[in-house]
Amino acid sequence: MNANLFESLRRFADEAPERLALIHRGAALTYGDFRMRVERRASELHRRGVGKGDRVVIFVPMGIPLYEMLLAVFAIGAVAVFLDAWADPKRLDYAAELVEAKAYIAIPKAYLLLLKSRALRRIPVRCLPGFGLKRETADFEPADCRPEDPALITFTTGSTGVPKAALRTCGFLWAQHVALAASLDVQPGDVDLATLPIFALNNIACGVTTLIPDFNPAKPAEIDPEKIAAEARRSGVTTTAGSPAFYRRLAAASHGANPIPTLRALHVGGAAVFPAFAAELAAAFPGTQVSAVYGSTEVEPIAAIPAEELAAATDLATGIPAGTVNRFVDLAIVRLDAKLKHEMSEADWRAAQAAPGDAGEICVAGDHVLKTYYRNPDAVRANKICVDGRIYHRTGDAGRLVDGKLYLLGRAGRVFRTSSGVWCYPALVEQALEGLASCTAGTVVRSADGKAVLVLESGNPEAAKSETAGLDSARVPHDEVRIVSHIPRDPRHASKIDYGALKV
Repeated sequence: MNANLFESLRRFADEAPERLALIHRGAALTYGDFRMRVERRASELHRRGVGKGDRVVIFVPMGIPLYEMLLAVFAIGAVAVFLDAWADPKRLDYAAELVEAKAYIAIPKAYLLLLKSRALRRIPVRCLPGFGLKRETADFEPADCRPEDPALITFTTGSTGVPKAALRTCGFLWAQHVALAASLDVQPGDVDLATLPIFALNNIACGVTTLIPDFNPAKPAEIDPEKIAAEARRSGVTTTAGSPAFYRRLAAASHGANPIPTLRALHVGGAAVFPAFAAELAAAFPGTQVSAVYGSTEVEPIAAIPAEELAAATDLATGIPAGTVNRFVDLAIVRLDAKLKHEMSEADWRAAQAAPGDAGEICVAGDHVLKTYYRNPDAVRANKICVDGRIYHRTGDAGRLVDGKLYLLGRAGRVFRTSSGVWCYPALVEQALEGLASCTAGTVVRSADGKAVLVLESGNPEAAKSETAGLDSARVPHDEVRIVSHIPRDPRHASKIDYGALKV
């Protein structure tokens, strides 16, 4: 069987050529036309000397052309590479140097990045977004790909060090599609509002219609909610998945009624989802099945929970409920003080695991769990554990399993004991701080001298100080409080606190 992901597109183009595949800014593309345009682009890449295994850097905004190019790269068996345009010159050049790309496909504005990176300037083949569309193709045949062949490279944000290149094989992408399709419950006839590239790719593999909203994916907190909601209504959107920042803004368009009446399922993830926000979403989208999905760059999804169940959680001492673990995931909770090695025997691995119900680091294995990083053995040794041939990924998140349900406690590296010996879990503190009216964000960090410091983002420091004076020290352990005007967020989702950039 050919593991080339282009085969999914070809199958649906044969079965339903008139079905809409992609909608963006008023333009629509059927599966039949989608296949034709992909084949023309793939043939042009071949003509320019790009072939199987070559790396192709793509700097094209989320839209119909992006997926034509991405599928064209897959079709010839090449490897699509996505770098972060917002990265500083040092990180950008590091990533470009690492992948040694054969081709560079970019909008004119992105050619300015060549000024920032010597490695990008060395890429021999360069294409503008319109390449290949005017050339006729005859009986295009995709490359024969095996499950272990590389297909996609993306980079972690690298906010606390060197960015890691996440390498996804053809087999991994298919396994991820199977896990996502089961978790997101996308069905034939659905129209999905896709806010991240991976969700549109999953939709293509499912043969459903994707509406790509008119927004900047790098700034989900700045969308025009009325505009997005109107787009979704016109297209009859039935499903959607994305970050809390996106849906927090979209909820503002509800005005007491579901802004997308046809919406049957909404999945929110990419950052912690607390009970209050789950309740807010459930209220803003009545008649829609809302759920919170837990996952990461290396494994998506890991677990999910209905918003109603999360909103009803009142005793959060155990952790933030993340729900049922995905059936394709083998999950283990490893003691926070365990001495972990890259290679471990089954006996040592079991000895490292926490007792049932105890807190520890969440580790996962499965077909849709990233097995390696591209040309980065140090990252592999630090983040992967090989247990008698089975590879577990260290998520870096702390949590616990209770009665088969997963609970989150925040980043494992941020868990610490206070001066009084009490365990301090960031996620629980952040959830408690979410209720402060004078603050827009808050967390707890351990200072250099061992103190538990609350860091609060507020435009009204006096009000913030007054509110924190009444905090229950048992729920929110802290030795001091600091008010700041801005707490940095991750640049990808604009939802998670960027602890590495947080200075106290």
